[in-house]
Amino acid sequence: MTLPSPSFTLPLALAALAATLLAVSAPAARAAPDACIVQGAAIIESAYPTAARSADGTFVVDGATIRLPEQDDSDAHAVVCRTWPSQPALTLVAVPLMTRQADDGNEGDIELLVVDSKKATVRQRLRLPGLMTDDALYVSSVALDTAFYRLASRKIAFGLRLSLQGSSRPNPFGETTLWLFLVDDGKLRPVLDNIVVSSNRGEWDTNCAGEFENTERTLSMEPSPQSAIADIVVSETTTTTVNVAGKDGACLDTETTAMATHRLRYDASVYRVPKALSRME
Repeated sequence: MTLPSPSFTLPLALAALAATLLAVSAPAARAAPDACIVQGAAIIESAYPTAARSADGTFVVDGATIRLPEQDDSDAHAVVCRTWPSQPALTLVAVPLMTRQADDGNEGDIELLVVDSKKATVRQRLRLPGLMTDDALYVSSVALDTAFYRLASRKIAFGLRLSLQGSSRPNPFGETTLWLFLVDDGKLRPVLDNIVVSSNRGEWDTNCAGEFENTERTLSMEPSPQSAIADIVVSETTTTTVNVAGKDGACLDTETTAMATHRLRYDASVYRVPKALSRME
């Protein structure tokens, strides 16, 4: 699934590793919903003035349901808020707009909001159609990624992270994808379409024998020799584990590790992501 945009249509903040290292990406925990608990209702009422609030506390607007998080909430369909560390006057919000929720699948979009932290008023917004739609692979987590993605001196991007999970025991599967967005000329636009930063898959007999593969990718922003916009260097580690049953009944495993590096360059208005690093359709 890719995000539509006029031109083509990511981990918690970490300290700089070196003077030339401009941003780092690593797997991030789901953003704490504190900002949503404090200001969530005000943000939704400001962003969706025609929304009606139901007795259960949810909002309904244009056939879509919006649910605010509760303390320690882990519902992937609830609104996510995070104060932007690089610009504390702004709060980032991801709003799942669910048009269908059922045991056999869900349908919905995500709308990203950049909000004034004090007034709860919306400054920029961008709707991402179909991002909450799932079936066999279900959306297990949505998080905002505020690692220091400095594209240039006055261009700092933020990320959206979405995790998918399978429910098959003999064929386990999980995948986390990130997108990057930039406030540019007063508008919010995508600058990185989608890149898988974590994936795991396998096939086994549910007892011992089988093969599993886990891939982790970290992103660093580094000066580009060709452009004023930084390159993204992707460091990839893939671990493959093969399990076999031993003669004494013990489960024996053999592990191999492969590493690779990819460099993504800014092309016109976006970073082009190779298909091999992109989210599966």
